[in-house]
Amino acid sequence: MVAGALLALALVHPVPTAAAPPSARLEDVLALAGRYVARLEEELAVLVADETYTQSLFIGRESSARQRRSLASDVAWVPTGDAMVWAFFRDLREMDGASVRDREARLEQLFPAGMTPAGSDRAQEILEESSRYNLGRRRTVNSPTIALSFLHPRNQARFSFRLVGQDDKEGVATWKLRLAEKDRPTLTRTSRGEDVPARGLLWIEAGRGALVASRLEMSPRGLGPVSIETSYAPDDRMGAWLPREMREAYGNRSRSGGDERVEAVARYSAWRRAQVEVQPIIPVP
Repeated sequence: MVAGALLALALVHPVPTAAAPPSARLEDVLALAGRYVARLEEELAVLVADETYTQSLFIGRESSARQRRSLASDVAWVPTGDAMVWAFFRDLREMDGASVRDREARLEQLFPAGMTPAGSDRAQEILEESSRYNLGRRRTVNSPTIALSFLHPRNQARFSFRLVGQDDKEGVATWKLRLAEKDRPTLTRTSRGEDVPARGLLWIEAGRGALVASRLEMSPRGLGPVSIETSYAPDDRMGAWLPREMREAYGNRSRSGGDERVEAVARYSAWRRAQVEVQPIIPVP
């Protein structure tokens, strides 16, 4: 489905801007955002973080959740070199406070020098294994960073964009863009290879082009309407805006009949560079 190790950072410093310019052209906003995302791809390698993820399952018109679940995972954000730009992998550690595996850094160990075919295959296995614990239908589309891939220069032509105004978001002045995916095949597809076009809103920092927030909607067959909202926060150590929170909803918004709906909130902390310690092997005399 939806498919970065930091080297030293010459990324733009994410200091909030005071006010948006009085006017802007769409092509200038897209060029600024594209340069920012391209720098992320260039200068960020594999990043890892801690994720806490709460999910609630509703059936039909129920106003109270039928089931709730709390998950804690290691996550890795890895550049792919392909159209999707980055992959986002999740490795579950705990469910409802109980350990489901040891606390070893499995994802970090897979990508010491970036994406490799073997590492990608194993990470995908771990992601599929972890997705079994999601409430509702199986899914791996729940990535907070997908909108960044849409803004990459090699992907912008796949979408139609419209500048719809200015907004204050996350404490900074932003340009607000509406997007709709028009090319086929789409970047996100079902496990059966069916196209899942994305549409939504993006908030771009007026001064530097960073993605500050996104709201995406998709309608994959068999899963119902999907909405994914991500808010970012400036990380001074990493020199970039990184995901802080993701809010999701899967299923029929009207909660009619026996349809199920999942609502979820994921929060991210301790973003850091992936590091794998290499222990020297000392021969025994």
